[in-house]
Amino acid sequence: WTDTHYVGLQFPDPAHANTLHWVDADGSVQEQLPLEDPEVYCPYSATGNATGKLVYAHYGRSEDLQDLKAKGVELAGSLLLVRVGITSFAQKVAVAQDFGAQGVLIYPDPSDFSQDPHKPGLSSHQAVYGHVHLGTGDPYTPGFPSFNQTQFPPVESSGLPSIPAQPISADIADQLLRKLTGPVAP
Repeated sequence: WTDTHYVGLQFPDPAHANTLHWVDADGSVQEQLPLEDPEVYCPYSATGNATGKLVYAHYGRSEDLQDLKAKGVELAGSLLLVRVGITSFAQKVAVAQDFGAQGVLIYPDPSDFSQDPHKPGLSSHQAVYGHVHLGTGDPYTPGFPSFNQTQFPPVESSGLPSIPAQPISADIADQLLRKLTGPVAP
């Protein structure tokens, strides 16, 4: 037999594209950083605005954030800049949320991708998609198949994050990293 499933997936609103801005200490919007592909997003990310001090958090693993805390870096209320790889987008966002971060920017570091001229690489102005639902299946039908008319409101246990996440390119990450100060990062 064949079953048809109706999985709920969040899509970006073309009328309200995602944006990235530098904000000064007073909260005044400064420079807008261009998202090369404004249609790249993290499905199931929380929506809204996130503002905070930018902190580079390596791969966004729990041990990376523990190491930052041990060095005296305040993570609560910050925006984390993390690299693609090692763990899933969902795990990166869940860990950031557990440490009190306001949001996560995820970028593909060129050193993590093939530099072999015989293999396809990744352009430095491309961002990478990844969903941030920490769970399996459709979060709108937790524990049930996604048949028509069985959608439920998302529940906390469905693994949906409460903070926003945005994929960015290596070029944008490079601009952000050049403005950071603090302890030497991996």
